[in-house]
Amino acid sequence: MIKLSMSEIFKIIFFLLIFQTYSFANGLLFDQNDKLFIKTTNSGFTFHKNFMGQNKHNFGYIKDNSKSRSGNYYQKFELRNGDCFSDENWSDCDNDRQRIEFSSEPSQPISGKQCYGYSIKLSNNFTDIRKVSTTLGQIHQKGGPTGIANSLSSFPPLIQIDARKGNLYLNWHKLSGSRDNVKDESKYYKLKTLKSMKDVWTDISLCLDFENKRIDAWVDGNNIVKILESPIFFEPKSIYFKHGIYQSFISNYTTFKGETPTQIVYYDEVRRGNSIEDVDINVNPNLKFVD
Repeated sequence: MIKLSMSEIFKIIFFLLIFQTYSFANGLLFDQNDKLFIKTTNSGFTFHKNFMGQNKHNFGYIKDNSKSRSGNYYQKFELRNGDCFSDENWSDCDNDRQRIEFSSEPSQPISGKQCYGYSIKLSNNFTDIRKVSTTLGQIHQKGGPTGIANSLSSFPPLIQIDARKGNLYLNWHKLSGSRDNVKDESKYYKLKTLKSMKDVWTDISLCLDFENKRIDAWVDGNNIVKILESPIFFEPKSIYFKHGIYQSFISNYTTFKGETPTQIVYYDEVRRGNSIEDVDINVNPNLKFVD
C-alpha cells in the first residue's frame, strides 16, 4: 500500500479541482468556471469555448446524422431577448449587446494564408432584426486596434458574417485612423439570401491571404467574393474564429419594438487550415467529417 504525505494529498486534490470537467455529451464539457466548451477532431481546432455565461436554452449538441451536415453531431444556438452575459473584461449587458458565441483555439498568426469554413442552417422562423447587427461567424483580432462605435467602446474584428436586410453578407472591416482611435468602415458583400438558408445547410468558407494581400469567400463551393486588398491595416498579435449568434446595438430595436425575437441557428463542420482544400468539402470531397 502506497502512503502519501498530507502535502501530496493536497496537491492531488488541488489538481482535480483545477481540471475538473463535467461531460454530458460526446466532446461537450463544462470547465471549472462553468464555461461551456467542445473538443473537436479533424477540424484544425483544439476546442471551441464560450468565455462568457449561458442559459440552458442557449446551446445544444445534437446527435442525429440524418440532420447533420456531415458526421453524427451538429450544434444548435438559440438567442432570446435578455441573453446578455459578461466576462472579466467585458459586459454585453452594459454595451447594448446579446450573444451566445464560441471562440476557437488555437489562434492563428498574421502570415501566409489563413482559411476557415463552416456549415450553417437557419431555423424556419429565423428573421434578421431591423436595425440590429446580427453576426453569424467572425474572424476577430487579439491585440488589435480600438475605438468607439455608437458612443460605446469598440474592438473591431476583421470579418463578420452578418444577417441583415434579408441577406447574409461578408462584412469586411476596413480600418483606418490610429491604433487607439480606429475608424471602422464596413464593406458588405452579399453571400446568399436568408430565405434560401432556412432549414437548408449552407457552406461558408473564407481565406485571408496576408502574403498576397487578398480576401476570398466561397458559398457552397463557389468563389463569389474576391477582395484584392490587404485584410489588415493594423497588425494584431493574432486572429481567431468565433461562431454562434451575436447581436449588437439591440436598443435600435427594443426602444421602439420591445423584446427582440428569438433566433435559432445550427452549425456543423467548423474548420480551419491554410488552404481552401483544408476547409471546404465542396472543393475537397475527401475531407473527414468534424465531430
